Amino acid sequence: MKVLVAVLVVTIPAVLAFSSLHHPKAQEGCDVSNSDKQDCGMVGTDQQQCEASGCCWQPVSNTEKDTPWCFYPDGGGGGDGDCDNFNWEASGPGFTDAFYNTMMANYRANLNVEGCGAVVAAPDGNTPGGSYYFHWMRDAGLSIKAWLDVNDNSHDAVSEVLEAYAGWVAKVQQKDDPNGIDVRVEPKFTIPDGNPYTGGWCRPQTDGPALRAMALSKWGQLMVKKDRAVEARADVWPLVAFDMEWVVANWGQSGCDLWEEFTSDDFYWNRMAFVYSLNSAADFADSVGQDGSAWRVLAAEIAEATKHHYEGGFIYEAKGREKDGAVIHAIITFGEFLHAPGSQEAAQTVATYNKAFCNEYPINQQLNGQGVPGVLIGRYPGDSYAGGNPWQLLTAAHAEIFYLGAEAAALGTSTRAAQQAWGEVLGMKGNVTRAELARRSLSAGNAVMTRLWAHVKDDGGRIDEQIDKYTGKQASAQALTWSYANILHALQTQRRVDRLLKSLDL
Repeated sequence: MKVLVAVLVVTIPAVLAFSSLHHPKAQEGCDVSNSDKQDCGMVGTDQQQCEASGCCWQPVSNTEKDTPWCFYPDGGGGGDGDCDNFNWEASGPGFTDAFYNTMMANYRANLNVEGCGAVVAAPDGNTPGGSYYFHWMRDAGLSIKAWLDVNDNSHDAVSEVLEAYAGWVAKVQQKDDPNGIDVRVEPKFTIPDGNPYTGGWCRPQTDGPALRAMALSKWGQLMVKKDRAVEARADVWPLVAFDMEWVVANWGQSGCDLWEEFTSDDFYWNRMAFVYSLNSAADFADSVGQDGSAWRVLAAEIAEATKHHYEGGFIYEAKGREKDGAVIHAIITFGEFLHAPGSQEAAQTVATYNKAFCNEYPINQQLNGQGVPGVLIGRYPGDSYAGGNPWQLLTAAHAEIFYLGAEAAALGTSTRAAQQAWGEVLGMKGNVTRAELARRSLSAGNAVMTRLWAHVKDDGGRIDEQIDKYTGKQASAQALTWSYANILHALQTQRRVDRLLKSLDL
């Protein structure tokens, strides 16, 4: 996502005793063979930073370039933790109704800011690394979709925000671009004037127009259902058609990854965003008397061309960045068109990512060792941005994949092989019944959410971008819109799935 934000530390929940995180005195237990050294640093870590984290520092020769200079004492991977066993038992997600309502209010405050229709990434304009007071096209499309969902896709509940958002899109689509690219693939815009940001950034952001068209397509369909088809066709359809024109012509070109760090023409996230958005736009087209069939055909072609991303027992994001939390987000948001949350491919991906992110973050290892339910995930192993920490929005997405897996098991839409794969992820032995799997998966989603809750509950309903991987404190950009969107969406899904299981007496 953003690339200019530094860490901001806030209060920490005492209940999990994070102060006990294993930080041994530097240079004790450092007599470790090279083959047993587990990397404790990241790109750019120096000796002072390494030893301040309680780790060992021993430079090695160029012939030993694969051996870390900064490594955990005694050949460990973060202290007295455990990444082989996970606790998936939790009766609920932890978040209270009052806290939910506060998050909703904070979320709403970040939409239609200054009455201009923009979605601010975060109202944090004074972080050490730069301001987040911009409208990111990608973040906004996802946040608008989530706003529709958490309001049960009620036309009347969302109309104020969506009318303003449509007006914002109509304005920024027609801006002159000072950066020498099509304005439809600009990453972010200034608020309230809607001018493209002119500083250095990762460009182009090819999934942006697709996600924007997707959000507007969903709004257009709500307008049609409210007997506003004439307005939807006159006001919203041209905006969708203009963005999708770019997608149809250019979906195969190279663009930026979800985190705005490098480019490729074969990101799993971007491709699945195209697939989902083309189908959403096709549904809207049909509802206003247009022909969406060509978009559906293209969506199917892109999905077919993306199947190779299931490789080596998990779905990978891109060559050179195989394990990436963007994949988890893509599964819960776009998965119905390729690898659904209840699929065997999704289960194996979750198993891989559970282990990878547990090993990545000392806070995970410590809490796992204490038997605390759940796990935190982040962007990717080896991430160095703002310290390389777990992310709230991705951890919520991780919880939601378990909830959606529970729903698939309850409804019988997952295959037997998928059920067995999910059973293995959740530590279930023998033949797994649909009812058992549904209950266990719901519990696992709750486990992830309760761990997330423990890290955010003492900050008055404010949700930030990251969680410090050592202390468990919230960090980086404050009041991140995307964090609110994903946490609220996961909780909305939890409520729906919990009602389903109760109605089926599971």
